[in-house]
Parts: sequence; C-alpha cells; structure tokens
Amino acid sequence: MRVNRANCVMFALLASALVTLIAAVAVPLSCVTSAAEDAWKVEVAGGGKTVVLTRADLERMQTVVAEAGFKKTTGKIEGPFKFKGVYMDDLLAKVGGIGPAQAIRVTAQDGYAMTYTYAQLGGNVLTYGKSGDVLRTGGVTMILAYESEDDAGAADKLPRIVYIAKDRAAGPPITDGHFWTKAVAKIEVVSGVEDWVIKLGGVEQAVLDRSTFESTVNCPETPHPGVVWETTDKQGNKEVYEGLPLWVVISMMDGGDAPGGHYRFNDDLARQGYKVRVVSKDGYSVELEAALVARNNNIILAYKKDGGPLPEEDAPLILAGKDLPSRKYMVKQIAELYLVDLPAGR
Repeated sequence: MRVNRANCVMFALLASALVTLIAAVAVPLSCVTSAAEDAWKVEVAGGGKTVVLTRADLERMQTVVAEAGFKKTTGKIEGPFKFKGVYMDDLLAKVGGIGPAQAIRVTAQDGYAMTYTYAQLGGNVLTYGKSGDVLRTGGVTMILAYESEDDAGAADKLPRIVYIAKDRAAGPPITDGHFWTKAVAKIEVVSGVEDWVIKLGGVEQAVLDRSTFESTVNCPETPHPGVVWETTDKQGNKEVYEGLPLWVVISMMDGGDAPGGHYRFNDDLARQGYKVRVVSKDGYSVELEAALVARNNNIILAYKKDGGPLPEEDAPLILAGKDLPSRKYMVKQIAELYLVDLPAGR
C-alpha cells in the first residue's frame, strides 16, 4: 500500500512539473512565432525619401493573391505557386513613385542585386508556356510577395519579387527565374539603365541579355562568381574592371549543359579545340584559342569600370583580363560571340 501511495505521489509531482513546463514554454513559443513573422524588413528608397516596412505594414496595404511560376536558366519550370503580396507600384508610391527615365535596384539580404528597367517593372518581360516555349512579352505585373502556401522552403525566400498576370482570368504566368529576387532587403529608385542583347552562336544558339548577365555575375550561390581585374591605361592611370569569366558565357553555347543544373562548361569540346570569336558593334573582332579561355578566370567580359557602369564607348561589355595576349584584344561594345573552327560533326 505504501508503495502504491508513493507511486501516486511521484506521478502527481511529475504531472505538476509537466504542466508547469508547458505553461512556461507556451508564452515564449508564441513570441518566437510572432518574431519570425516580423524577422525581415524591407527598405524602400527614392526621391529623397526612405520608408522601412515589415510584414505587418504590407498586410495593411492593398494585397493580391495569385499564382505564378518561373523558368530556371536550365529550362526547368518551377511552380506555379500561390503567393500573397502587394503591387510594386503601391510600394514605390510611398517614396514618390517612379518615372520612365528611372529604374529600381532590388537588393537581397545576402547582397545579391538586380536592376529592373521601367519597362520590366511594368511587366515587359517574356512569358512561357508549361513546356518552356516562349508565349509573348508582357501581360504581367510585378508584386512583392510576402506569403506563399505552396512553395517548399518559401519562408527563407520571402519577401520576393514575383510576376503575376494582369488579367486575373488568365492562367498562372511563367517568367524567367532570374527576375524573382528572393529575400528582398531593399528596393531603391535609381537612374534608368539600358537593356542590351548579345548574340551567341556555337553548338547551340542563344542570346545573352543584361538581366541574365547581371543575375549570373551577382548570384552568391553561383559556382562561377564575378571577377575584378586591376590594370593601368597607356598613361599609367589605374583601371578596375568587373565582370564574368568568358568561359562561363561560352558554357551557354558549347552543348555541355547539365540537366537541372547550372551551365556546365564542355571540357571535352575545349580539349578538341575551337576558337572564340568576339565581335564588336563596329565589326572589329578577335579570336582566342579554346585552350587559353577554358576555365580561365583571368579573361572576362566586363560590365563595370572603376566601380560604375562602363562608359558609353565601351558598353555593354568589354573583353578584359590579364591573360589577354595584348590590349588590342580588349574588344569594346561587344555585340556577338561565336565558337568557330569547331571539331568535325559539331
């Protein structure tokens, strides 16, 4: 009997302790959940004004719920996913709005940055079908999404840029994934930027546009990060160029893409040999041997000089790097890139 009574007393003490523990944990848990929801803040700047917004602030604005998906650079379609967010135009209105001669620079928490032209802000981007085929340009509008019901791991990606359909009766649009900047920390109205397109030709035909180039060179997760090269001009003045290794762009047209992965350089083709022809807007061109260019981070396509955009006489890209045979190989205003003298059968 004493044993049973002792057991009962012990059980009662354990139960009491468990209740006390649950009561102690319950309050902090709700606080953690609330803190997680407001863990991020977005700074919006423009026209000399700056506002800092939390999720709670966005929820007090006019919101929209819509589905959308994106196409990765490898061609894989992700989504569509359901998002809740606010229109970008409404966010920018808090700092005076944006004009046709301006753009927005969106910076993520990890430092990744993407600049969107006024036209892209208005939805002037390519849309795709479910199989990845191009449908048309436009018909979408930009939002800042702060909630997603379907996207696995969405919490780490929010808030993020999403393009949704302007016509709510239309199906979920699919746009290029490099436009979907995630974990947005700052949205800033800046001077307008000019879009550009460079033709690529080799085993595959492709085009390289400004947004794709910038997203590749700035992506912190990329296996081929941007490169900085310091040199001097003929007068001995210091010059600093920033850009992407030429071999990374070659991987977009050398037939070595990995299914479901990043661009993969075709080492086997490079060993067989070919030449890379770089052509300027005025027709001037140079050729480099594949053996010199292959996985060489010292030959780059530069898009910045001395910390800012290239001057008009060099833009959009200039060939640069310490492993160029001479300065005459520094092709300015690059318009086309080709692989020539390819091995037989390629």
